[in-house]
Amino acid sequence: MRVIRTSPNQADWISIIEAGYNLEGNDSQWLRRVLDQAAPLLGRGTNPLGWTFHCTPTTFNLGSFSEGTPKALTYLARMSHTLATEKSLDLTYRTGTVIATASELVFPRLPDMHKMFKNLLKSRMRDLLVINCQSGVGSGASIGVLLKETSKATDQEKRRWPQIAAHLGAAMRLRSIAAALSLENSTIEAVLESDGDVYDARGPAKDRDARATLRAIVRRIEHSRTREGRENVDEALANWEGLVSGRWSLVDYFDSDQRRFIVAIKNDPAYPDPRGLTPRERQVAEYVGLGRSSKEIAYTLGLSESAITNCTARVQDKLGMASRTELVSFFAPNGFRRKLAEKSISDERFLIASSSLINTKDFENLSEAEREITVLMIAGSTNADIAEKRGVSEYTIANQVQSIFRKLCVRSRGELVVKLQKPGK
Repeated sequence: MRVIRTSPNQADWISIIEAGYNLEGNDSQWLRRVLDQAAPLLGRGTNPLGWTFHCTPTTFNLGSFSEGTPKALTYLARMSHTLATEKSLDLTYRTGTVIATASELVFPRLPDMHKMFKNLLKSRMRDLLVINCQSGVGSGASIGVLLKETSKATDQEKRRWPQIAAHLGAAMRLRSIAAALSLENSTIEAVLESDGDVYDARGPAKDRDARATLRAIVRRIEHSRTREGRENVDEALANWEGLVSGRWSLVDYFDSDQRRFIVAIKNDPAYPDPRGLTPRERQVAEYVGLGRSSKEIAYTLGLSESAITNCTARVQDKLGMASRTELVSFFAPNGFRRKLAEKSISDERFLIASSSLINTKDFENLSEAEREITVLMIAGSTNADIAEKRGVSEYTIANQVQSIFRKLCVRSRGELVVKLQKPGK
């Protein structure tokens, strides 16, 4: 299968999305195509550098650099990441920030990193603009531009780059399956003509409402790609959301006769979850943890803002959290949820906290049953989930939970998480 998007002669915001969804070649070649379209729009500093990465709560690994990057610049980028502290990596990659300069995000908090930056650059450059495009499943791509003067991301950049990042993140997920894509692949659930007519549909795409939605979205995207449509940038970006109905990416496909179709590929972030959250609820919670607003999440997942708000409320209710702030803290890439370890105990799968994070003295007043329930609560299991695992009624679990709260002097699960962390963690 050959998947490709063509770009206009003059770079614009829509052309970056088109370059992102050109899935041909390796990561270095893909990054180069994206940078070629992005460079004129960044319009300051040096030519941009692109790199891929994989980031977990405890590890960070650089991947490929954009094709044609000077060796000296690649060396500089690798060295700066090698010398970076864990706190610096947290600020850059684990806060969910899409676009910022180092002088905004890192240097004020970590003066030593500012000193290291100046030493590496020999004072030739004073700042660094970084754009992070997270895939939502641990991988991502970044664009960096060295700046001659201290600067800040503009309001326009802060408005538009998160939308671009949603597409580049979706493209990163697609790239992992691109080599195996064919019209027969089960992940392709609809084939449409460029006018929106549905040529073929399978699975959920066979539903009449789903076909109508796909048809309408294809027509909106096709308009955004015209010369006229590109002129109103914000409207064009709004028309081309990160996913369709929280499920599909729409990508060009050319058959052997060079006839162009648009294929709808199942490309929603997949999250296994042992805590009773639905896949959609887990997706939303992950993006909430990245600090995304409901509006930004709605764009990324191709859902309505009200659907995101309602989903967030359900997650809070299931996890017994009193506010969105607690939810953000729990699901943040460097938050408590990411520091839980998965263990098998008596043939049961548990998410438990590392001993270095837990103040074990607080467990002394709890019974064995209460300790086990506390572990499950920390992992986010609902009362119903815990009752099912323990073979008792939900009413019994509710009483035990209240007993745990009284003994630990907390009022909610969010407070419980904070209470059980060691001082200074």
